[in-house]
Amino acid sequence: MDTVIPTANPAPSLRLDQCAKGARVRVVTLIDQPLFGAQDEHVSLRLKELGFLPGAPLKVIGFGLLGADPLAVQVNGTKFALRRAEAAKICVEPITV
Repeated sequence: MDTVIPTANPAPSLRLDQCAKGARVRVVTLIDQPLFGAQDEHVSLRLKELGFLPGAPLKVIGFGLLGADPLAVQVNGTKFALRRAEAAKICVEPITV
């Protein structure tokens, strides 16, 4: 008899660029973004240096004109403006209170 064993949640499916204004989320991991090509690792390193580390709480502050670039977020008390391509590298989970 075959038994299906449930596995842990695979990869998080919510990215920072998909969050609504006012959303409070927590960083889960950074993922590859093919748009950056060979510079992808450097972009990931820079995001980590800015504080986008696993477990860091974020708040989405707002968006550019008509929901376009940039995406304004607050991490560790500091506000940042990210391009949507950069925000798409950041996998998050909602913070439940």
